[in-house]
Amino acid sequence: MGKNQKAVKVLQRLFDAGYGTEKEIVNMTMDEMLALPGVNVADLCIISELQKSIKANKVISYLSEKTEAREETKGADYGGTT
Repeated sequence: MGKNQKAVKVLQRLFDAGYGTEKEIVNMTMDEMLALPGVNVADLCIISELQKSIKANKVISYLSEKTEAREETKGADYGGTT
């Protein structure tokens, strides 16, 4: 099973810094991100992607590095009229 280890580590750092909910992470400002101890550009990119994933309700997909094939078949015919 693939796992985005870097994202998991950044997520743990967010928890340690007191950001423990989706709402808190999504609402983080750039100043708050920059204030995190030892933050670097790669971490900022991961936090940004994490925020996008939270907003799209796709956190597990992001952390597992898997995309959902179901999205591609969205709108497929489910036995109705064609």
